[in-house]
Amino acid sequence: MQHIQPDSPPRTMNGSKASGIWIALSLFVGGLIIIGAVVQATLSRTRSGGGSGELPQPRAVSPASAPSPVELSNSFRQVAKDVKPAIVNINIVEAAHRTPFFPGFGFPDDGSYGKQRGTGSGAIVTPDGYIITNNHVVGRADKIEVTLADGRKFRGERIGTDPETDLAVIKISASGLPTTVLGDSDSVEQGDWVLAIGSPFGLQQTITAGIISATGRDIPTASQFNRYLQTDASINPGNSGGPLVNMRGEVIGINTLIYSNSGGNEGVGFAIPSNLARKVYGELIQSGKITRGYLGVRIRDMDPATADAMSLEAGAGVLVGEVTADSPAARGGLRNGDVITAIDGTHVKTAAELTAKVSSTAVGKSVRVDYIRDGKQGSTTVVLAERPPIDKEASAEPSGGEARASRLGLSVQTVTPAMAKQLNLEIESGAIVVRIKPGSSAAEVLNSGDVIHQVGRDKIENAEDLVRVSESLRSGQEVAVRIERSGRLVWVTVSVD
Repeated sequence: MQHIQPDSPPRTMNGSKASGIWIALSLFVGGLIIIGAVVQATLSRTRSGGGSGELPQPRAVSPASAPSPVELSNSFRQVAKDVKPAIVNINIVEAAHRTPFFPGFGFPDDGSYGKQRGTGSGAIVTPDGYIITNNHVVGRADKIEVTLADGRKFRGERIGTDPETDLAVIKISASGLPTTVLGDSDSVEQGDWVLAIGSPFGLQQTITAGIISATGRDIPTASQFNRYLQTDASINPGNSGGPLVNMRGEVIGINTLIYSNSGGNEGVGFAIPSNLARKVYGELIQSGKITRGYLGVRIRDMDPATADAMSLEAGAGVLVGEVTADSPAARGGLRNGDVITAIDGTHVKTAAELTAKVSSTAVGKSVRVDYIRDGKQGSTTVVLAERPPIDKEASAEPSGGEARASRLGLSVQTVTPAMAKQLNLEIESGAIVVRIKPGSSAAEVLNSGDVIHQVGRDKIENAEDLVRVSESLRSGQEVAVRIERSGRLVWVTVSVD
């Protein structure tokens, strides 16, 4: 105990009285010490999680499992050294102007003799010069120039392309080339570190780093066969066809498109999984083209509103919106409005699952198709054909005239016999859409000229039916709407205003 000398001397007192005071003081101090020890012990038990009424404490996380900045930097360096020699820059010349296949990957006009020039990237996969890249880089090129990492230039030959996955294979006449290794994209997980390597804006051998921000991303407007890897590694025009690489130096994706309002990187890029690229590459090398099984139906998912309208459960199957004339499905007896539940015993819940199952089945194979029609189960045998090339269809021309407004965000008029004949309607009644409220839910899925035949479980014979039914719906409710468009009966989902 530290003794502090008082500023002034104490007053004198007799011995017995002083002794009693010192004893009392000692007992008081000792009691304080004991109480302090008890409190300290109680707090110690609480912090350690013992005793009753303990407070939960956060678990300490050891930083030993995370690489240090130096270790991560060294890993990036090593991957760059291993992979960069096998990454090429691709320059193309194309005779005619074209619109880029994907937003964000433009092909600027150099103004010389009407030629279009563009740039992209690619990954060497064999020592004798086979290279994987994007179809939208080389698919329509008249001249392909490939520049290696060491500066050598070669004329590229197009071996095969697959527009539906946006993959292509080209070849150069060379030997002993460094190669990339195609990894297992199915093992990739959200949060994995990755590097994107390529020639953004023509700047060759550029590397950017990021993580896998999502896997299995479905973007139907880009491809119905790809389940993309999403990354925040910077991807820009010119990265197209270049690899997305994991920290083992394996190619786990082929960079192909970006979401961007500006045309440049905004942190959301997409790569074709390497397992799909490997499959497409093998078929292109073997035959120069890709063949896929074809059923001949236009399909959509069964959302809750559509399922309720058909007295089915969501996920019961896939709704057939149209059966293509003289297709395998038509020959097998499938009809518009059928709900396909299984292919060869494999249950399908989504349009993506059905498409994947059919497209991966051999052309000419007989498959059993299970379906629900008007609430009854049925099955048929269909011989799959070869899927035809991508077909772009024009939408219906809008019609005009006076009409009645509805709470679905659209105005309609009653279909007349003359309209039904002119439009060659399958169902010669209904309410035809003449105006759609901008920004409404209907504006996202309906067109002027669509004919509405059913809302939920209610049949629509005329414009009055639509107005009456829509008035009975609550605001914000999602409802299935059956329409006829360009000769096809399809279901869409609309939110009530």
